[in-house]
This record gives sequence, structure tokens and C-alpha cells, in this order.
Amino acid sequence: MKIVIIGNGIAGNKVAFSLRERDKQSDICILSAEAYPEYDPCSLPYFLGGEVARKDLFRKKSVDYQQHGIELLPSNKAVSIDPDAKKVTTGQGAEIGYDKLVLAHGGDLFFPPIEGIRSEGVFNCKQLSETEKLKAHKGRRAVVIGSGAIGIEVAEALKKMGYEVFIVELLGWILPTLFDETTARRLEAALDGYGIQVFTGEKVLRIQGDPKVTAVLTDRREIPCDTVVVATGVVPGTGLAKTAGIETGRGIKVNKKMETSVPDIYACGDCVETFDACTDETAMFQLKHNAIEQAEIVARNILGENASYLGAYAFARTHFFATHAVTFGKTMRATECLLGKSELIERENGKDYLRVVLLNGRVIGGQAIGRYADAAGLLIGAMWRKDDMDRLRSNWRQLPSSGAVSFWPAISLAQLLDPNNRL
Repeated sequence: MKIVIIGNGIAGNKVAFSLRERDKQSDICILSAEAYPEYDPCSLPYFLGGEVARKDLFRKKSVDYQQHGIELLPSNKAVSIDPDAKKVTTGQGAEIGYDKLVLAHGGDLFFPPIEGIRSEGVFNCKQLSETEKLKAHKGRRAVVIGSGAIGIEVAEALKKMGYEVFIVELLGWILPTLFDETTARRLEAALDGYGIQVFTGEKVLRIQGDPKVTAVLTDRREIPCDTVVVATGVVPGTGLAKTAGIETGRGIKVNKKMETSVPDIYACGDCVETFDACTDETAMFQLKHNAIEQAEIVARNILGENASYLGAYAFARTHFFATHAVTFGKTMRATECLLGKSELIERENGKDYLRVVLLNGRVIGGQAIGRYADAAGLLIGAMWRKDDMDRLRSNWRQLPSSGAVSFWPAISLAQLLDPNNRL
């Protein structure tokens, strides 16, 4: 059997090496648009800031592929798929046949239609080659466009490199897809305390300078700068799937076996559209843990098992300087379209903050800053188990303060959520 995997990121490599672990005979080939073995894109801001050495970015070496009998074809971007002939064509004109095909090529960096966005001095921090260019760039004032996790981490790295740093966010608060406004405002205040200026609710109109960047013009101000980093997110890569007639929505559509609408073609990772594990809504969570779980399901089903994906869920950390925050599941804002009774529990102790979202008495999300973030695993467990928090709260005065291990989750949740308890 010939298995071709398009994409050399976390999902593609997980499929390839999981297959090889259980199947020593099949031919496995990975097509990579980039020139490197697998590396961790989430570590790029830390490489930029000097906290991670270049060699430590890589999750694989070329020899790892050779030792496991996996063919890696770097700098070979797939451009089309012919499902009838079962072949993939690359940008170099090579045609590669397959019995099973896996789409794990992630997404494309979203570049807003801003005048001057291709000027000299504009970078991204999503690809190693671009991050190396930014690291070598000699600038003093930087504007980061976008305030997702990568944008925040890049801002921190640039500040540590000696830059004066500004963040411009189109929406009303930073990290808008991960945190509710109340939590985000606390994180914004922390950034300001570290000397990073944040402008929310502002639209970038133009990047000035020809050929080199001299300023960023928004609908409210002009920010002189010599460096711009675009951190406006990633859009799922659906173009390649469309060449094969595969059904797409926001991302590539798959069933619970991670199969696409075309036989013998699977998809996983940041390019797919799946479903929320807690609410069954159609969802896209472009996060590492989901990609790994989806890739494992793909590998198992290619090998003939009947494995079903349990669904995706949000879980992310953001860490800058001495501030640490965690988010999981639904935000309070995201419950507005859900049927049922929603409830918000908040706890605060100095700079430490906790926000738990309930729907019909069950945990469906939460956000935490500081020491409360240490309890994220406990709350995620309650979400997965669908613990009845109304019942727990009505009985937590009767819980023993210690004793049987079986009581530990309930006791810990009671201590965390009881308004009379402090951290």
C-alpha cells in the first residue's frame, strides 16, 4: 500500500510515524512545501526572542525519516489531486501515485488587504524562513498587527530584543477568539505594564514607506515604525481539496473517521472542519492537541480499524513575561447562540483571576490567569465528565475535607468554586 501525506507539520508526522509503528510494509511518503524536517511553529516566537536555539525547534531530523523508512520530499508543494487516477501533482511537475491520501497541510497565513503589506520590513512569525529574516532584521520600533497568541508572543520577543512595541487589534479586545473581554482587559493591562502599547478596535489602513516601512496608519493614529509583523491568523487550506472535488466549508469537511467526501482521502489538523466535543456544533479549533488526536484516528482507520473521533475542543495557553493565562472550551460570549441556561462563576484574588462558564449546570468553558490557571486540568475533567455542578454545589458542605480518593475531584472543585474559599 502506498500512503501519501501532504504536509510535514505535527498532524502529518503523527500520521506517518503512527502508521510506521504498526505497519512495517507500506510505502509512506510525506510531501512538504517547506525545505526542513518537522519543526514546532509554536516555538518560533521563542526562537525569535533568543530563548530557544534554532536546533531545538526541530521535532525531527532527516535521519529520523530514513531510519523509519519514511520518504520525505521537501520543497515539494502539492498543487492538485486527481482522485480518479489517484495521483498528486507537485509544483515541480512531479506526479505521485497513492492508494491512500492524507491532507494535513494546515492553513495559509491570512494577509489582510492592506496597502503596503508587502513592503520591505513586513514579516510574519509563522514560518521558520520568515522568522529568521525577522530575527536578522535591525529595527527599533515594531507594530504587530493582530493579537492572537502568536501576536502576543511575538510582541514579547521583540520587546526583549530591545524594540519599542505596539499591538494593533481590529476587534474590541486582545486574544478575541480565546478570551472574553473581561479576562482580555486584564491581560491587556499586564502588557501595558511591561511597556507594550495596545490599541484595540482599530483598523490598519495602510503601511507607509516605499520601499522600506516608515509607519503604520490606522483609522485613529499614525505609528512611526521600521518593522511590521503580520499576526492576523491562519485560514484553512481548502484550495488543494477543491481540485479533487472534496466537500469543503470553512475547512475540509470530514466524518468521524476523518474521511473526506472522496474515497481513500483523509484529512486532519488545521485544514479540517470538525465538531465540538461538548456541544456537537460544527467547529474549527486550530490547536496542536486536536491535530494530534485527529492524526491518530486517521492512522488507525487507514490500517483497517473502525476508530471514531470524539470531537475537538479549545485549550490554549498564553504566556508573556511573568503573566500566565489559560483558556478552554467555550467563552461566555460563545454561549449566546446555545440553547439552555448559561451561568458565569468568577473568582479573584489579587492578580489571579478565574472565570468558569456553565450551561445547564455543566462546565463548558473557562479562563484563568495566574495561580488559578493551575486548576485548568481539574475543570477540563469536569467538562469532559459532564459533572452536574448544581448538584455538587448543593452538597459540597457535606463533602469530607479529606479521605477517599474517589472524593478528590469533587472536593477540589468545591474548594475552587466555593465563593467562601480563597485560592
